[in-house]
Amino acid sequence: MKITPIILVQVLFLTLPMLIFAQNEIERERLSLQGLQEFGFTANIEGTHTVTSHERLTPTIIRQEAINKIVQAGLRFVSDEEVRSSADIPFLYMHINTMQLDNGLVPFSIQLRLYQPVKLTLNRDLQTSASTWETGVVGIVSLDRLPLINEAAGDLVSDFIEDYNSTNRRR
Repeated sequence: MKITPIILVQVLFLTLPMLIFAQNEIERERLSLQGLQEFGFTANIEGTHTVTSHERLTPTIIRQEAINKIVQAGLRFVSDEEVRSSADIPFLYMHINTMQLDNGLVPFSIQLRLYQPVKLTLNRDLQTSASTWETGVVGIVSLDRLPLINEAAGDLVSDFIEDYNSTNRRR
């Protein structure tokens, strides 16, 4: 089957609005970082005991590496106690989900979300928190390469820092 220029143009006209909408959503997420002064960070890992008990793949290690990146980037990190004491403090939440296959491979997914206080205008200005920015990754590693999950988690934190800096520099 030969693709004619007319078919190509029709396909572009059909898919272009979807691509523009997706770009608008990404830009909205980035704009939600504008003016953000401080935030906390928390992480958790789900999976089999073999994976979650690995000495180099713990929430504590991943959390500390993320906090180090955040502080090195000059962003203000808020302690867990402050975040727990106030619903008005934004926080980054990292969720790592793993499973171990019979062949020794470990598929994983990592989601990093920023939660901020919001008011629900359609519900009498009820105040809650909502995810306003997110990124994620999926991958697969062998048991001897579990620390690569830490690297992937660190890359997502770097993505957040990059979006934060690019959004707040424009102001």
